[in-house]
Order: sequence, then structure tokens, then C-alpha cells
Amino acid sequence: MGAIRGVLEEELERLKELSMKYREMIASLPKGSISIKERRGHPYAYLAFREKGKVRFEYLGKASSARVKELEKEIESRRRYESLLRKVEKDRKEVERAIHGRKK
Repeated sequence: MGAIRGVLEEELERLKELSMKYREMIASLPKGSISIKERRGHPYAYLAFREKGKVRFEYLGKASSARVKELEKEIESRRRYESLLRKVEKDRKEVERAIHGRKK
């Protein structure tokens, strides 16, 4: 049983480090999503995000601009990291339960 516990503790440490790495990556990427609005027949992009409980919109420019395309890629990366973080946190909880037993 000692060998299994050692492996589980190593896995727990790995998951904690991975969680910290994902959190740092998420913090470095922009929050929110791109919102396209049509004004006078032309599409314009805005970054929609929450700030102090309110939804804010930041003008980005024309929807086809390079800045908007780059921001879309960054937001997609953020969403991917958030998904990976949720999976890592779920795995971490399972490993902790295996090491320490179920808590009531």
C-alpha cells in the first residue's frame, strides 16, 4: 500500500503544479468574448467583459481587422485552458480522496 500512496502523492503534486501553470496562463489572456455589432451596415467588433458586476464593451475596430482575429485566438486559448483546468481540478480532488479517504 505504501508504493501506491507514493505514486498518488506524486500525481497530486503534478496536478497541483499543472493547476498553477494553467491559472497563470489564464491570467495572462484576455477575459470576455468578442461581440460583433452592425453599425450603418458595417460590422464592428467589441470585447464584452464583466467589470465590478457590470458588462462592459470595449471597441476593437472593424470585425475583419488583424487585431480582432488575434484576440479571437487568444480568447479561444483561454477557453481551452479553462477547460483543462476544470479537468485537472476534478482529477486532483479524486486523488486527494484516494489518499485521505472520503470526507463527510
